[in-house]
Amino acid sequence: MARFTRTRLAALIALGGTLTLAGCSVASPITTAHPYAPSDGIRVAVTDEVSVENLMILTEGEGQPGHLLGAVVNRSPEDVEISFSFEGGGASVPVRVDAGDHVNFTDAGITTQSVDAAPGSTISTTVSDPTVGDFKVEVPVLDGTIPPYDEFLDQA
Repeated sequence: MARFTRTRLAALIALGGTLTLAGCSVASPITTAHPYAPSDGIRVAVTDEVSVENLMILTEGEGQPGHLLGAVVNRSPEDVEISFSFEGGGASVPVRVDAGDHVNFTDAGITTQSVDAAPGSTISTTVSDPTVGDFKVEVPVLDGTIPPYDEFLDQA
């Protein structure tokens, strides 16, 4: 009889431990299930279906030309045009993306004439969509010291 009680007690303790550990995931949601920027750039959710992913600017120095890295992803059934305006003026950079498609800035060769921020800092940028408005964001400015960014600067 004592053996049966010990077995039952061990089973109850194991069940209690399992329930306690399972409760930890209730209080701590899985953060990787939410969209985030896993690299050096930033993410801008323009709408639920349109986003700018891993946006950053590469330059050899302040006042030098810049090379945009990242992509605009359009999961909507409509074509979109997203524009980027950088602090310090200069022309707005438009990016047209067909419905259900994406544009990789590297493949498209999107550049700016001049970057008014030093590598290692950020530059105030306005991301615009004519249907939803403007988003002011701080975009990281990097140089070619981190591989493979040096390869992209050679293309700028």
